Amino acid sequence: MIAFPAHDPQVFELYWAAPQLRARAHPNMLASQTWLMNLWHSNNKDALISVSRPLTYADRIRIRQPGDSSFALGPHVDGGSVERWEPNGYGRGGVYDKIFQGQWEEWNPWESSCRIPVLSDLYQGSGSCSMFRMFQGWLGLSHTGPHEGTLMVNPLLQLATAYFLLRPFFEPRHTLGGKLTPMFLKADNWRLKSATEMSTELHGANPGSGQELNDTFHPHLNLKDSMVHIPQITPGDFVVWHCDSKYIPYLLTPTSNTKKSQQSTR
Repeated sequence: MIAFPAHDPQVFELYWAAPQLRARAHPNMLASQTWLMNLWHSNNKDALISVSRPLTYADRIRIRQPGDSSFALGPHVDGGSVERWEPNGYGRGGVYDKIFQGQWEEWNPWESSCRIPVLSDLYQGSGSCSMFRMFQGWLGLSHTGPHEGTLMVNPLLQLATAYFLLRPFFEPRHTLGGKLTPMFLKADNWRLKSATEMSTELHGANPGSGQELNDTFHPHLNLKDSMVHIPQITPGDFVVWHCDSKYIPYLLTPTSNTKKSQQSTR
């Protein structure tokens, strides 16, 4: 069986074990997925999409020891990166048109028909997915909670998405040493670039990878305060987040009450 990282296997390329199949086919799981799918709506009544028949997404298994920091990822968004700006990517469905037109308040992250023609894996990076996933998630098989290595998400879906998509069009008038001071973040310290000043930099987006977020590229996201822990997880809890959500999987901030003997299994 393939597992990584090699020095301390935690993610196992196991997809079709009997327990996994039983969990995916459980009536409660299917009912939960159907309910979640109905949070979406379609402006096109003829759109080839169903919100009553969930499809199985065969994910693998992860077993993480609490306190381990050898395989932690930073804030990011899956489902492509540069594709969000490309006309042959998310532009095929006009998913973010309202944001790029300066009308971000009117952008609806829950409209599904515009996402059907999208190509989110133009560069076929490792782990990329070509299908439209309304949500991402995992099924917990252990007890774990905040500060024990569990998930953090940014719930500001509309605001945060608009910000990181428009970030390449703005630059600070004064860098002030790059420090995240109130003066640096102040609105009048930022200016809209002209067409001739634009570059190919897309701040954390690279072909074949997910969209990465950090304080240097996205200072106004205030990731330290805007990312929040999901609640305490018990075996059988199904954790999901919107496909455009910003998240940190398994952020590790061990505290004195971390349960050292506990394993987090997904």
